[in-house]
Amino acid sequence: MKSFITIVSSILVIISFTQCGSAQKLDKKAPLTINKAYYQDWFGGRGTSKGTIVSIEFSNITSKKIIFDSIFFKGKLIKLEHTFSENKQTITGNFITNIQHDKNIIMDIDPKEEMANKVTDLNINFPFELTDKECVISYFIRNKKHYYKLLNLKEEQPIYYP
Repeated sequence: MKSFITIVSSILVIISFTQCGSAQKLDKKAPLTINKAYYQDWFGGRGTSKGTIVSIEFSNITSKKIIFDSIFFKGKLIKLEHTFSENKQTITGNFITNIQHDKNIIMDIDPKEEMANKVTDLNINFPFELTDKECVISYFIRNKKHYYKLLNLKEEQPIYYP
């Protein structure tokens, strides 16, 4: 009997720990009707930068009950921009990447000389597993945070700026 209680309590402890590590809960239904969802690479300016824009168009205008917050895409997180036009609204995330390599990197045998080098930005503890054509948007309804996963984003032609 004592071994039975030990086995049952061990199973309960293991189950409780696995529940703590689970990912964020995703909503099954989109907060609004989605007309179009796509991502588009862009290159431009002086040839020193590039990025990806993720845009999601909704057909109806939200009331103040839904506040869009952030978007998770390709291992990165960024705040959403929210725009309105006549009969639709759009949320956009612009993931900017600088492709110009810093030519002022100091390489020296003395590590103290290398302390002026910039540290690369790493996204750690990304809460969702996504493919390259998926994203997750976060939004608030009545001060409660929600998440919705969009599948099969369409890839648009890249934009090249002069």
